Amino acid sequence: MPANLRLSLKAMRAFAAVVEQGSITGAAGVLNTAASAVAASVDQVEAEFGADLLIRTRAKGISPTPEGAAMAARFRALLDAYGDVMAEGRDIGGGLTGTLRIGYYAPVAPAFLPRILHPMMQANPGLRLEFREHDNDSAQEALLAGRLDVILFGGQELRAGIETRVLLDMPPYVLAPEGHAVAGFAPVALAEVAKWPLIQPDKPLARPYFDGLFAAQGLMPRIVATADSIEMVRSLVGAGVGLTVLSMRPQTPLSYGGDRLVAVPLEPGSPSLHLRSGRAAGRPRRLVFDFLEALHGWMDSGAARELTVG
Repeated sequence: MPANLRLSLKAMRAFAAVVEQGSITGAAGVLNTAASAVAASVDQVEAEFGADLLIRTRAKGISPTPEGAAMAARFRALLDAYGDVMAEGRDIGGGLTGTLRIGYYAPVAPAFLPRILHPMMQANPGLRLEFREHDNDSAQEALLAGRLDVILFGGQELRAGIETRVLLDMPPYVLAPEGHAVAGFAPVALAEVAKWPLIQPDKPLARPYFDGLFAAQGLMPRIVATADSIEMVRSLVGAGVGLTVLSMRPQTPLSYGGDRLVAVPLEPGSPSLHLRSGRAAGRPRRLVFDFLEALHGWMDSGAARELTVG
């Protein structure tokens, strides 16, 4: 048998499951098989490559080495591709089937993902979706580990092994309650914004971005509240607690509390964030390719401009 065919699909599936679940027992449960069989498959994979690909500790269970994480991602891609081949073989000329796993760190992702995916689901009754909210780091980690198929994120720190595309340039804007004085400025200077009480978004990317805008101009904002939910931030603004600075806007001017909000662009020259799509490097399976085609097409159509303020 050729050397590149010595590992079975069963062994690759078991190894990938151990990396994803962090334990032999967890992988056995997911695969509905004996833990001893999973352990044997892991031993087979490590023996095949002549290296320890997993770190085993009593306190933290099992975690992959960088090489092990990369191998698990490659295995997952092969398994997904195999699943696509079998599905297409069972239904030549039929629609898309299987599960599309999407991870996102984009507060307004719910504003556009459903409208992109709904036509795909109508045309392909066998399609199933899984959504997972992440921060930028965990989204990339989960993608490389094979737990996600596609990610949407806004960070600048990109990991090797991920193919990305910038979807949208998102300049910052000030969010204010309707009738607030800053709504009369278009655009508004950040120095003017700093005169008012402010709500600070306390999320992994949003907070340093918010802080950096003011620090770059030597301004000391008066923070009266922080929130790790963008909807809470918007509701606090709507209730009149303070203003905030955001980069993506949903397609509704109302907060969860029903208060009307106004988005005012910041002065030109303020640094933007970029919304990106990402997938594991290599040839994507058909389901991932078709979703990205639909996503990129929608972003290029001009409809995405509703998500920005400029």
